[in-house]
Amino acid sequence: MMKKTVLLAGALLLCSSALYAQKQIENSSFDQWEKKGKVWYVQHWDTANKGTSTLGKNVTEPEEDFVAVKGPGKKAARLKSQFIGVLGIGKFASACLYTGHFVKVVGTSGSQMSFGIPFSDRPQSLHGYYCYRPGKIDYADKGHKDLLGTGDHGVIEVFVTTWKEPFLIDNTKKSDPGPQSPGLIGYGVLDLSKYNNGYVEFDIPIKYTCDATPTYIAIMSSSSRMGSVFTGSTDSVLYLDEFELRY
Repeated sequence: MMKKTVLLAGALLLCSSALYAQKQIENSSFDQWEKKGKVWYVQHWDTANKGTSTLGKNVTEPEEDFVAVKGPGKKAARLKSQFIGVLGIGKFASACLYTGHFVKVVGTSGSQMSFGIPFSDRPQSLHGYYCYRPGKIDYADKGHKDLLGTGDHGVIEVFVTTWKEPFLIDNTKKSDPGPQSPGLIGYGVLDLSKYNNGYVEFDIPIKYTCDATPTYIAIMSSSSRMGSVFTGSTDSVLYLDEFELRY
C-alpha cells in the first residue's frame, strides 16, 4: 500500500511539473501564419501590419528559408523597418511583433495597440533565437535629429504585470510601457545593436520586484527600438524564432 501511495504521489508530482512547464504563449515558434487579403497575420500574436498594409506594405512577414530550427513547416518572423507613405509623404515605421492586438490607425500620424495577454505564472526567462542586421538611422522626429547617421537598435522586452486590463499603446501620445510602469512586477530586456550573419541564441532573465501573482504578460520585439517616435533605419531587419518561456 505504501509503495502504491509513493508511486501515485510521484506520478502526480511529475504531471504537475509537466503542466507547469508547458504554460507557454501559443505559436511562440512563429510557424503559424495566415494572409487575409493583403495582410499577414501571425497567429496568437500581432504586428503593425493591419495599419501599414493600408499603404501596401507588411512590415512583419513569415520567413521560410532563413530559420533557426529547420524542418517541415518551420518558419520564423522577419521584421523590416520601412518608410510607409506615398510620394515622400508618410511616416517611418518600425516592424514589431507582440502579445496583444492591433486596435486602429490614428489619422495619418500613428496607431493604437492593445498590449499584453492574461497570464498568471512567473517565468524566469525568455529564451529564443534572433538575427539582427541594423542600418544607420535615416529617419528621425524633430526631437531626435541628432541620431541621424548613427547605428539603429532593436529590442526584445518582457513585461510581467498585475494590470487589470491590457496596456493601450498610442504612439501619437507617446504612451509606451517602461521599466517603471505601474503594475510591472517582472521585467527583462535585450538591446540589439550588433550585426549578425546568423541566428544568435538568447536567454533574457526576468527580474521580479515582488511576490505578487501576475495577471498579464506582454512581450514586444521591434526592429527599431525608437520606432514609437518614428526614428530608425529603413535598412534594419530583425529575424525572430522559437521563443520559449523558461521556469
